[in-house]
Amino acid sequence: MSTTTLTPHQRTVLSFIREFQHKKGYSPSLSDLAIAFGVKSKNAVAKVVNALTKVGHIEKDPKGRIKILERARERAEDVAAGLFLPLFGPISAGFAAPVEEQAEETVSLDHYLIRNKSATFLLRVRGDSMIDAGIQEGDLVVVERGVEPRAGDIVVGVLDGEFTLKRLKREKGTYYLQAENARYPKMFAMNELQVAGVVRGVIRKY
Repeated sequence: MSTTTLTPHQRTVLSFIREFQHKKGYSPSLSDLAIAFGVKSKNAVAKVVNALTKVGHIEKDPKGRIKILERARERAEDVAAGLFLPLFGPISAGFAAPVEEQAEETVSLDHYLIRNKSATFLLRVRGDSMIDAGIQEGDLVVVERGVEPRAGDIVVGVLDGEFTLKRLKREKGTYYLQAENARYPKMFAMNELQVAGVVRGVIRKY
């Protein structure tokens, strides 16, 4: 059954159960769930668990404990519905700020990064020409094709037939490509400059 029929909170609880099982090898208790979601009463999480059980997303053993979910079904549902995660914050990147314990909302990463799935693809970055834009070698960039690029966009440019990741610039009516690294010069086309796609996001795994 698709997770798209669930509420955001139910999807968040289901995702937590999956991740808990994957890491620990057993299911979370109601107390584990209550602590994870910052609620004092186990009845609140019990209602969510019962709702997930009723619609067939989880099952319980004879003692009422949550059974281990089937990994194959999880992967299929994740592909169909996207990866939903709780969004906390904001978090200070400067001085420390008071801890925010309650999730503000649930975010689907594919909805957040992807505007048009059929026109979106990933590219792995090679080189250091875009490091001042926060794009490093080995990063994955999310690229959307078929959209009108604007001056200032980071794009996949096709400069005289060669593909490159740069920022699109305009000077005196002429478009060119600019690296985000002072060691690289401006790049003007001798014959033709095209844009194969506009960068929508960057993915980096630590």
